Amino acid sequence: MVDRDHHYSGKIKDFFDLDSLDLENTHITIGNFDGVHLGHQVVIKNLLQKAREAQAPAAVVTFFPNSSHYFRRQQAGFYLTPPDEKEALLLEMGVDHVVTLQFDRALSELTPQAFLLGLKEKLGLGVLVIGRDFALGKNRAGTLPVIEEIGERLSFQVSPIQPVKFGERGISSTEIRYRLDEGDVACVQKLLGRYYTIKGVVTHGADRGSRIGLPTANLDHWPQQKLPAIGVYATHVSLFDRYHQGITNVGYRPTFENQDQPNIETHILDFDGNIYGEHMALEFVQKIREEQKFSGVEAFLAQIERDKATARKIFQDD
Repeated sequence: MVDRDHHYSGKIKDFFDLDSLDLENTHITIGNFDGVHLGHQVVIKNLLQKAREAQAPAAVVTFFPNSSHYFRRQQAGFYLTPPDEKEALLLEMGVDHVVTLQFDRALSELTPQAFLLGLKEKLGLGVLVIGRDFALGKNRAGTLPVIEEIGERLSFQVSPIQPVKFGERGISSTEIRYRLDEGDVACVQKLLGRYYTIKGVVTHGADRGSRIGLPTANLDHWPQQKLPAIGVYATHVSLFDRYHQGITNVGYRPTFENQDQPNIETHILDFDGNIYGEHMALEFVQKIREEQKFSGVEAFLAQIERDKATARKIFQDD
């Protein structure tokens, strides 16, 4: 089952109890990197290029929880990527080390100098690659000029890079969350450079779908991951290391029941099999329609047939 409260906490490290990695001249970048979107990828590629030229290790220092989530605890369904998936995406890009730090009050109150000194002592900070608008430390006091001064004192270089634009707007995790709230998963795919994906384990629902001839898979996902807007989507379904086509409802099932929390329910096209307890990943391709309440089973099934046809056309053009 998916850990409902704290995802892969064993990989999250306490800054004040950080083991030395015994590295030298490490090229490091720092940030939340939630989503590992195209803007993040430019920073990482820049980091990797500089590290390879210097024949030095490349490391990413990131945080969990995200600082803005930590200070506004009421937000549920905030994250674009669980910590383990974020780490996997960064390692796939070629990063040598990913250090995920526990973001808590003690860390939030550190001065920029104390934090960077810790990275120097434990990770061998030699070059810091950051965006020009980057800031760290209590009250975001560690702006680029401040960090450059600290770099001179602690003997590490600072390599600033320009932020990445998408049209008139910058690419940001905040922008992606906004697009997900709009249900615009096609735009999200452009900002991420890949489909927005939610993973989990297939669990038993009410099994009503099977009884009416429409078997569906309920996904038990990490509850802190952000869901796309309520509605029906064309999705790629990854199961048993193979891709299938599907239609996924994110919502409350108003025709049959009215749930307190939205759930994710997928009908896999041209598929028949028992997949309870299996790991499944959904890639959101395009929104088909809003969730609706139907007058009965017949009207519901007729709409599903139309949804299937719409989805097949989307997959053809994809």
